[in-house]
Amino acid sequence: MIAVTGKGGVGKTTVAALVVKYLKDNTPGPILALDADPDANLAAVLGIEVESTIGDLREDMLKRIRDFPAGMSKESYFEAGLHELITETAKVDLITMGRGEGPGCYCFINNLLRKFADDLLPSYAWAVMDNEAGLEHISRRTASFIDHLIVVVSDSPLAVDCARRIDKLLADLDRSVRNRHYVLNAVPDSRVEAVMQRMSELRFEHLATIPRDDALAEAVFNGQSVYMLDNTPAVRTIADMMRQIGAG
Repeated sequence: MIAVTGKGGVGKTTVAALVVKYLKDNTPGPILALDADPDANLAAVLGIEVESTIGDLREDMLKRIRDFPAGMSKESYFEAGLHELITETAKVDLITMGRGEGPGCYCFINNLLRKFADDLLPSYAWAVMDNEAGLEHISRRTASFIDHLIVVVSDSPLAVDCARRIDKLLADLDRSVRNRHYVLNAVPDSRVEAVMQRMSELRFEHLATIPRDDALAEAVFNGQSVYMLDNTPAVRTIADMMRQIGAG
């Protein structure tokens, strides 16, 4: 399980998508991509069409809960719906969490979601989660464990502050996060050393510095899948990064 997080706007979804691309191109798979960010942009960057999200299912269940067919439990209804939400593509399956929670208690549904994730993950060689900055789904225990947590950081002081909050949150959680990394993204060469110095106070290991990549920026701007990229600076950096953590 690889979880990617960071402040909004630092490029974490693009990094998550490039990780998925690397795994698709260089490992046997299968790979599960989890879009746990309410903005839900991972599918677009990968070029995958998603019809509905877990958020949609959750809202639908709360509306229909009084009208379930006789003999159908809440657990059966929700689990059946979850399996239908898996978007399958060659080597990569995608699940999109969708929008945040509205009014009402979701504890029961979140517990079901955690069980679903625990049951589903063993079917995949790799899982990549594009998470929101607050690690919502980790703090709510809707993810079972993390082998590699990657915090994406830009040269903005707010990005470092976000990393600091994530560091504190991890200290407060009784979770299994085996390896904690950070990557620099879109940081000018003149500021790399300064940003790394600020990050040295936190319990993250520097994993990579992703250079500016005009081909990647053009693909994202034009709404094209990162799958189409070949041997660009960012793709090469992600490949080096993934080999460091034992992928491929």
